[in-house]
Amino acid sequence: MSRHSPAQTLAKIPMFKSLSPDAVKALDGRCTWRRVKAKEWVIDYQDEGIDVFFVVGGAVRVLIYARSGREVILADLHAGGYFGELAAIDGKPRSAGVLAVSDALVAAMPGRVFMEVLNAHPDVAMHVLTMLAARVRALDNRVLEYSTLNVRQRIYSELLRLACPIPGDPNQAVMAPPPTHAEIAARVSTHREAVTRELKLLERQGYLKRRRGEVTLTDVPKLMQQLDKED
Repeated sequence: MSRHSPAQTLAKIPMFKSLSPDAVKALDGRCTWRRVKAKEWVIDYQDEGIDVFFVVGGAVRVLIYARSGREVILADLHAGGYFGELAAIDGKPRSAGVLAVSDALVAAMPGRVFMEVLNAHPDVAMHVLTMLAARVRALDNRVLEYSTLNVRQRIYSELLRLACPIPGDPNQAVMAPPPTHAEIAARVSTHREAVTRELKLLERQGYLKRRRGEVTLTDVPKLMQQLDKED
């Protein structure tokens, strides 16, 4: 795209909030802007590119396919998120693929430009370091869950992680729209049938209610207690 539309700006990316409008505008011009359709791959696992991508609109999913063909979902990124920084930093192939969940607008910044920004703006570099630290902590927590929780507990833990608290009601949380059973399975390293079985059990017990376009967890404290039980 040779001309930028008003939407084609990094101004709303939290990483760049400390930069002046002129500095952000200059970076806008150094990016390649791309509109991707839902289910379209943005980058492939083990790709050799080192561009850094910023999600300006829509949502994307970071995932890996195991040799067995099983999908492993690592994260969903919405407007304001970014990916590809690891390859820009160490020059190695992509550690995961990224698939558009919805129609999305992304900005691709050349890796050398990204590194220039980090070197020139300590606030931006600190933002990246903070996000990387948060990612390491999240991965540490996932390793702990895989090592200490059974499948049922991992499913419960993921439901609690995905659900948003209902204001004014500390006992309930909602997922709207809810993830598919296959998506939950890909997040906790199990199969779809196990997720279906456990969700049906929660529904029979009254801990989960389905409505059109949403799923409600009716007793968050009770589900959290289940995570402390021995196998």
